[in-house]
Amino acid sequence: MRSPDINAEGVVHALQLAGDTLRLTTAPLDQLNAAAAFLAKALARFPDGASRDLRKVEAIARLEAAGKTIGAEVMRRSKT
Repeated sequence: MRSPDINAEGVVHALQLAGDTLRLTTAPLDQLNAAAAFLAKALARFPDGASRDLRKVEAIARLEAAGKTIGAEVMRRSKT
């Protein structure tokens, strides 16, 4: 089992990767897949349903947006 620090570090890296177009477009496919896995694991920690905590709502939105960005890059590469 991985430590929470490694998981948190992976999520931070994934968010940074999704926010940097140059890094995103030049990252190896295995790095994109790992980043997507960390984001999915982080999203799974939030219970289903609407939260009234604004910080949680914003965190979920950022994780989902980063996942979509990374997923779009993976799809773009699979078409070439």
